[in-house]
Amino acid sequence: MTLKDAGFTLIEVLIISPIMMVTIIITMTFLFNQYGQLTQQGAQVNLNVEAQNIAFGMQDDIFFASAFNQSINDNLADPFQPSGGWKYNSTPQTLILSTRASTAHPRNENRQVVYIDTAGCPSEDNSVLYNNVIYFASGTNLYKRTLTAPTGLSTCGTSYQKQNCPAASATAACPADRLLSDKLQSFTLTYYDTSNNVVADPEIAEKIKVDLQFKDKAFAEDIFANSSITLRKLNQQ
Repeated sequence: MTLKDAGFTLIEVLIISPIMMVTIIITMTFLFNQYGQLTQQGAQVNLNVEAQNIAFGMQDDIFFASAFNQSINDNLADPFQPSGGWKYNSTPQTLILSTRASTAHPRNENRQVVYIDTAGCPSEDNSVLYNNVIYFASGTNLYKRTLTAPTGLSTCGTSYQKQNCPAASATAACPADRLLSDKLQSFTLTYYDTSNNVVADPEIAEKIKVDLQFKDKAFAEDIFANSSITLRKLNQQ
């Protein structure tokens, strides 16, 4: 074969080119699908972890609650509450917890109970201050808001929990509501009495089940994650 004869003929090129194109397309399609599956799997794992972390984060608030409320405590105020006020039976549902105010986290052995100063400090004749912890949904966002003693209410001790406000109205004195997730699909609460019967009124309930579903999209596919907790409140008012 001479140098002039080296290489491919036109016919050979015309035969090989389509085969190479098909091979490239098949390979790229396979790699693209593999990338998509890995992306979806990673997103699914992240969403599952997020769902479990949110449920885990709610446990202490529920466990140390003194009551499940229909609305906020009478001596507390929220200038940013929804029209008509906070209601447990809103759509979607709202979880309103009444928690004993303390100077540190309930698991801190050095915590002190915060009292409403009506008989001078310190005095056992004072009433305990109860905060409200509110879990509520707004679209696909799940928030946590805390309500504590208003400025005009004198207390013996200071609650370690601070009043929250919507992000647009947040200040140093009133930090923004905590955004737990922007992927909420559903938020369902079920209340139980001491006999483990389902009850409609949260104020006679001793136990609650919280069901959460989250939704995200990865590689043009919807993915879902669920988490659920069932806990009995520890404290009594």
